[in-house]
Amino acid sequence: MKIFQKIAHILLVTFLLFETSSCTEPYALQSNNYQNYLVVEATITNGIKHQEVKLTRTYRLEENEPTIEENAVIKIIGSNGSIFLFTQQGESYFSNNEFEPLPNVDYRLEIETSNGKNYISTVQTLPTISNLESIVAVQKTNESGINGVEIQANSFDPSNSSKFYRYTFKETYKVIVPYWSANKLLVLDDNTTAFQLRDGQTRTCFSNDTSKKIILENTSANLEDRISNFPIQFIAKSDYKIANRYSIIVSQYIHNATSYDFYKNLKNFSEDGSNLSQVQPGLIASNITCTNQSDEIVVGLFDVASVSSRRIFFNYEDVFPNSLPPNYLYECDTRSFNPRDFNPLNTNDGFFALKSYVRSNQLIFYRENGVMYEMVKPICGDCTTFSSNIIPSFWQ
Repeated sequence: MKIFQKIAHILLVTFLLFETSSCTEPYALQSNNYQNYLVVEATITNGIKHQEVKLTRTYRLEENEPTIEENAVIKIIGSNGSIFLFTQQGESYFSNNEFEPLPNVDYRLEIETSNGKNYISTVQTLPTISNLESIVAVQKTNESGINGVEIQANSFDPSNSSKFYRYTFKETYKVIVPYWSANKLLVLDDNTTAFQLRDGQTRTCFSNDTSKKIILENTSANLEDRISNFPIQFIAKSDYKIANRYSIIVSQYIHNATSYDFYKNLKNFSEDGSNLSQVQPGLIASNITCTNQSDEIVVGLFDVASVSSRRIFFNYEDVFPNSLPPNYLYECDTRSFNPRDFNPLNTNDGFFALKSYVRSNQLIFYRENGVMYEMVKPICGDCTTFSSNIIPSFWQ
């Protein structure tokens, strides 16, 4: 969850500001007092699978990416005597064996880093398993007066024991480039041109976006443990991602009260994080501590949650009948070149200009118009330059 790293980064900035807040002279913010905090992202959920734990480190202000914590020994231990070991695979650690947390079993996370430090979490128990009943797409005008489609969730727990909900989503949408040709233009070494068929599908692709905000709901004050028409995502009518076919999978997590409060604080911190002068380091308490150094700050959470998911599809006309779909993602114009104009002084639309643009892949072929070749930017004629042409296995 990238928001963890965002908060860790803000926490580092805040720490530096706190250290220098007594200065009366302007101070150039630097990471001389850089604190190398461990960041833990560990949520295990129901469903038999290889569970995942991510370990990273906070990063310096002048850096852009976190550092992966390598070669750690990770285990999850259950009160029923179960022990699950994890092995690093790429940027994450995955359980050696598939498993799912069992009801009424306490689980704790133990970590030993390569520098010999040991970390342990509080015990966590699987909450009520409550299924997400449905998600729907509804035409709506939001508070800003923008017309669009709102994705809403509905859920009900008759046992009245779920209470603490968190939602995430992943969107997938079809992209169709407007200036496509089956042919690729080649400029040969003898200064002639030729065409060849493009390899693979380059006209239609599938792009993805994931939720970037923390979406929470609490039904503790309600008579029923019911979620009704709860807003998950809003997409403006003019947004290209719904121009063709769109799909969203929404996941509903049930947390315990402690984990819910962690995410609530995380949400408040991320939304108010620009006001750093009012934030103190360690504002968001982790349930993970370092046994070698009890006052060491650890960022993140070990959590056991139940999760269920639903997916829907819709076309633009399903929500907005008799309306024109949104314009393409990018501004697209054609540019014409004369492949027979070999005047070296014609650097605008002659052969040598065409050759330069083709070989640098700044423009690709769209069509012939008389003796002229019409060319476009790759993002307007080849969707694989920014998206994937692999049809998702779930696509309908």
